[in-house]
Amino acid sequence: SKIYIFLLPSTSSPSGRESIVGCVIAQRISTAMAIASPDEMGTSASDPTETGTPQCFTKTLIPVDTATNLYVHPTPLPTPLGIPRLFVSSSHRRLGIASHLLSNAAATFILGCPLDPAKGQVAFTQPTGAGKAVLEAWGKGAVRIYEEEQDN
Repeated sequence: SKIYIFLLPSTSSPSGRESIVGCVIAQRISTAMAIASPDEMGTSASDPTETGTPQCFTKTLIPVDTATNLYVHPTPLPTPLGIPRLFVSSSHRRLGIASHLLSNAAATFILGCPLDPAKGQVAFTQPTGAGKAVLEAWGKGAVRIYEEEQDN
């Protein structure tokens, strides 16, 4: 694993210490699952009659977060980079810090082999609603989801 941090100079401290305002943990993984699009679920995000649960695809798709309508295909796909944790302090969000950290992790995690999230080479563990927005915007719709292994 590698940890990427985003530092800002402290404006309130005369010592010039820096503050950590963002952090990404990157780890080597082998497989992840592709996120299903609303079309693949047989629903449209703009359909006001939709109840939130795709009826005809629930047997073939795996629900990750039904509150954000996030489903994945069950087939594991080769994926070299996993992001189990992403954090940006609330006072520094929506400034591009998460995208900057993720881009640097993808570019440098494997020496001499930059990874492309648009080609499905990066995956996240189960994201929150805010995390889903980041992965969709940064990954251009091709980022995958993986299940984080639990240590016993």
